[in-house]
Formats: sequence, C-alpha cells, structure tokens
Amino acid sequence: MQKALIFAAGAAAGFVLGTRSGRQTYEKMRHQSVELWHNPTVQEKVSEATETVKDKAPQVQHKVGELAKKATHRGTDTNTPANGVSLGEAAGRTPMTTEPATVTSPTEGKHTQGPN
Repeated sequence: MQKALIFAAGAAAGFVLGTRSGRQTYEKMRHQSVELWHNPTVQEKVSEATETVKDKAPQVQHKVGELAKKATHRGTDTNTPANGVSLGEAAGRTPMTTEPATVTSPTEGKHTQGPN
C-alpha cells in the first residue's frame, strides 16, 4: 500500500511539473508560429499559392471528371484495372474462378481408436 501511495505522489508531482513546463513550451511554439504566419514573406507565398490553385482548379476538375468517368465505365469489377486487363492476365495466367475449392479434412478417411 505504501508503494502505491509513493507512486501516486510521484506521478502527481510529475504531472504538475510536466504540465507547467509543457504549457510554457506550448506558448513559446504558439507565439513563434503566429509570428511566422504574419511574416510578410510568408503571406506573399501564401497569396502566390492561392492564385496558383485558383488558376489550376479548372484543369484539375476536368482531369478528375475524366478519371471518374473511366472508373464508372469500368464497372463493378474492382480486380480489373482501367485498361481492362487484370494483372494475372497480363502475366499470362488464366483468371481465377469464383467457384469454391473442394477442401478435404486431414483426418478424413482415417480411423482413430479411442482409449480402451
């Protein structure tokens, strides 16, 4: 019981001290990130990136639309890529069937004798 109390006291002290130092570190990182965000050079790059995204959005939208059409025309077969040839067929293998395989038990046909 005494060991449990000592452990709990140590854990409580570590928690209190850890949260204080952790809060200070958090506040320091937060302050640095706010300063960085408000830096004119960073804001200039953010604006450039925003403009680039706005300019490229129609092209990306068109490409995504084409890919979506290809995917819907492909059907529900998720094992066949968009070109219609499965990996097995491309490697010269015959496609797998969906028929279940017959499995025999290892003990099937063997006779076991119980205790006498």
